[in-house]
Amino acid sequence: MQTRAPAFLVAIAIAASAQADDVGILALRARLGAAAPTGANVSVGHVEAQESVGNFGPNRSLAEFAGKAFTDMSGSSGSSGHATFVGQNMYGSVTSIAPGIPRVWVYEAASFAQGASLNTGSGLGPLNPPGGTSPVRIFNHSWIGSFGSAALDNEVLRRADFAMNRDDTLFVCGENNGAGSAMQPLMSVSYNGIAVGLVSGGHSAGDVPAGNDGSGRMKPELVAPGQFTSFSTPVVSAAAALMYETAATAPYSTNANRRKGVTVKSALLCGAAHAAAWQNGAPATGPSRGITSRPLDPVFGAGTVNVDRAHRIITATESLGSGTAASAASGVAQPLVGWDHETYGVGTQRHYRINVPSACDASFLVTWNRVPSTAWTSPTAPPAMNLRLELRKVIGGTVTSITGGAGIGVFAGGNVVSTSAVDNIEHLYVRGLQPGSYVLTVAREDSLVTTAGATVAWLVDAAAPSGDLDGNGTVDGADLGLLLGAWGTPGPGDLDGNGTVNGADLGLLLGSWT
Repeated sequence: MQTRAPAFLVAIAIAASAQADDVGILALRARLGAAAPTGANVSVGHVEAQESVGNFGPNRSLAEFAGKAFTDMSGSSGSSGHATFVGQNMYGSVTSIAPGIPRVWVYEAASFAQGASLNTGSGLGPLNPPGGTSPVRIFNHSWIGSFGSAALDNEVLRRADFAMNRDDTLFVCGENNGAGSAMQPLMSVSYNGIAVGLVSGGHSAGDVPAGNDGSGRMKPELVAPGQFTSFSTPVVSAAAALMYETAATAPYSTNANRRKGVTVKSALLCGAAHAAAWQNGAPATGPSRGITSRPLDPVFGAGTVNVDRAHRIITATESLGSGTAASAASGVAQPLVGWDHETYGVGTQRHYRINVPSACDASFLVTWNRVPSTAWTSPTAPPAMNLRLELRKVIGGTVTSITGGAGIGVFAGGNVVSTSAVDNIEHLYVRGLQPGSYVLTVAREDSLVTTAGATVAWLVDAAAPSGDLDGNGTVDGADLGLLLGAWGTPGPGDLDGNGTVNGADLGLLLGSWT
């Protein structure tokens, strides 16, 4: 196809950068110190609309960009103020939460959609991410637009979803500015990427419009601080860079599932901070209490990106789900923070027992990719699979529903079932979850013949009981074994901190027996 400019293609806003709010970076650095990730060894793609003819790249002479390696993918560019502010928030050495990002691949947006990356209209497949041994992991899109044709826009998005699924990359895409503004198709309405709004709520939000694949899906998925979505979007890109770096660093790098784009996305969304007003429409009373088909908040998505919480998830050891709820209920409890990547065929279910030691709020989320066809002369989009996410309580050894009246006294608010028929995300956010043993279930509900991978993640904000030496949320025989095995030494099991594991520590452990 001849190079075709979109009908409109604009930078989302041009204004001074603002990233004063903490998105968990202070807590992350306080917890890890010098070991905190910085985005080192993670290459990023910076995709920009032209601010003026020929000007779409950042000002490379800016002190914040000293030492960064830039590669032009759409030809040379003059300096764009918009691109410069975006770059500061994504990889600037002072402004960004990921100052260690070393390499930036610069694209003009229409070029990216066509011959420089996605190859829309060419009959050829999307190009592999550039970068050699350190390929681009994240493509930041702080622009909105359309080719003026639903067919072309959908082809761009199908190619984008295919590329993300194939390459384990993430496209992080800004929403339109202005509460109530029209949602534009490029690039925020993809399945596999992350659409970003503002913590203020001043962005387009709601359902993917008719005419786009998967209309009715909820957008955005995350919000972040910034004066405009142009500048909140690269904050999320930088957060993703911290997760990709962590997943590629020993000892975490031994698990290939941790490095998948869908796992990074799941950790970021599950770890998001939920404001007091956050809600996803679950009834607070009646027989449908705790059930929703709308997994996200209609304005704030999963919440505000929080890199400390996401990092806690992605560094957890991958769990192994049980095939039935009964086997999970009688099996080993999972840690209070965890994740698992599984392939789901027709009828597949995965179940995870989680023991909650004290009343708390808890976040559970599963997300999966759609996998468009490789018929590049006319790429099609088969439906994405449909998963259900549910939390139930183990009562007397039986896994019991806590929806409706059964959940009164078990959780104070939120939802324990997420069952959207159109979204490729299901999310539970449970407020005031009471102590007890629970089973989290992911179940495939469609009858499509295709299989697809999904990553479930959870973060239970409960303090582990004293004596929980293996961190699984309970104090039991396994913890007793660890304590006795360290008897007379400094630990593990030195619960009173006197430097020796002895009878006093044994008393503390037995006093916390679950």
